[in-house]
Amino acid sequence: MDVPFPLLSAPGGQRPQVAGGRLINCYPETLPATAGKPYAYWRVPGLGVWATAPSGRYRGGLLVAGTFYAVFGTTVYSYTAAGGEGVAIAGSVPGTGWVSMAANMASPANVVLVSPGIGAFIINATPAVANYPDANIGQPNYVLYHQSFFVFTYGNGQTRTSNPQSTVINTQNVATAENKADTLYRPIPLGNGQLLLAGANTIEVWGGLNDTGYPFSYVATIPRGIAGPQAIAGNEDGWGKGLFIVGDDNKVSTLSGYTPTPISTPDLDRLIEKEADKTKISIGVYVSRGHGFVVVQGPTWCWEYDTTLTSWHERRSHLKEYWRGYQPIYVFGKWLCGDTDSASLAVIDGNLHKEFGQPLRMRIETGPLGAFPNAVRVNTIELYMTKGASNALGAVDEIDAMLEVAISRDGGQSFTKPRQLKIGQQSLTNRRARASIWGQAEIQGVRWRFDESAGVNFGFMGADMLADKLR
Repeated sequence: MDVPFPLLSAPGGQRPQVAGGRLINCYPETLPATAGKPYAYWRVPGLGVWATAPSGRYRGGLLVAGTFYAVFGTTVYSYTAAGGEGVAIAGSVPGTGWVSMAANMASPANVVLVSPGIGAFIINATPAVANYPDANIGQPNYVLYHQSFFVFTYGNGQTRTSNPQSTVINTQNVATAENKADTLYRPIPLGNGQLLLAGANTIEVWGGLNDTGYPFSYVATIPRGIAGPQAIAGNEDGWGKGLFIVGDDNKVSTLSGYTPTPISTPDLDRLIEKEADKTKISIGVYVSRGHGFVVVQGPTWCWEYDTTLTSWHERRSHLKEYWRGYQPIYVFGKWLCGDTDSASLAVIDGNLHKEFGQPLRMRIETGPLGAFPNAVRVNTIELYMTKGASNALGAVDEIDAMLEVAISRDGGQSFTKPRQLKIGQQSLTNRRARASIWGQAEIQGVRWRFDESAGVNFGFMGADMLADKLR
């Protein structure tokens, strides 16, 4: 009896009996038609330290002419392509919120930073962090470089720009959102050269170039807001797979032209809806092993959307319910991200099978399997996987790697103590991975749970269950 592996995470947020299975720290990949199974399940990319700072948490960064500037705490550090220890730049960026950064095409480039609720700053030629040179800037909440202008947004619904390739603020270069007087969170560019002004209840489209006044003109309104200033992503270098938002309808959507198309599942929708402060929800993107991943995070949870298979999985770090990584950015040909637990930048690497040297457990929970309305006696489970995937030169848990198997006989409310089965020492593929005598399950059938946390390149492809139907 083929065990039904899920193609997306569906934990059944309201009741475990309605769960369709679960994927944590792993995702399915389509195999060739001539392979033994249609899908293989691989561990998500690992994390390794790329750069460090003496203290503070990562608050934002920008690559400018071969130098990466990153804010940790209230200090800006500069990094070369080698990563490592950053060089502190004099001055500070006050606050604790996410810092947006932008650079224009002047020579040398003007590098502007905005700390929301605090104000705007600039990295001057010294280099040092200084106050923005034009007092007319006020207190913006975000900055973007677009069509030769710095574009600033404000919580009162206003937006203003600099002069072209300049930091000078012309007081006439100001506009107000046309459709609704909602909070304006941030600007974001569209691939066609237009500009999105994303607010709490609407997203306005602006485009064209005016000779006087605000350089862009109102085009249209998208009747969908975003959850907060970090709830829209997809304009990052190295991405090219469209824009994604966490909307004011508590759903994740992709923008198809001016139309938001929901892609999230009911389980994720409920998590978003339950979040008390939705401005803390963020969305980010990165690419690994040819897959584009959209990361949707709250303070205590994280889900990822695989754009290749249009599938969702959950992501967790060791001993946590959420992912330590956040706000991925493409720098020096690598995808980097912040770390919630240290003053460091991590590289997202598909060749790493751990996070910061800690286990990265992949878990698959299956959908129900039985003979409704009959009970079943479960005799044997046999696993189909990449056997012999251990690492003879690896850590202790990698030399003769194991996976754990547990069963639920009560609809997923509880699982038995797991049994350990060996994956097989390196290149030894002739050993069968199976276990017998699992007891009796009632009419709701059984669910299986498979866990693997050794840092090896392991793939899971399926399982077969032998059972007897009872009256």
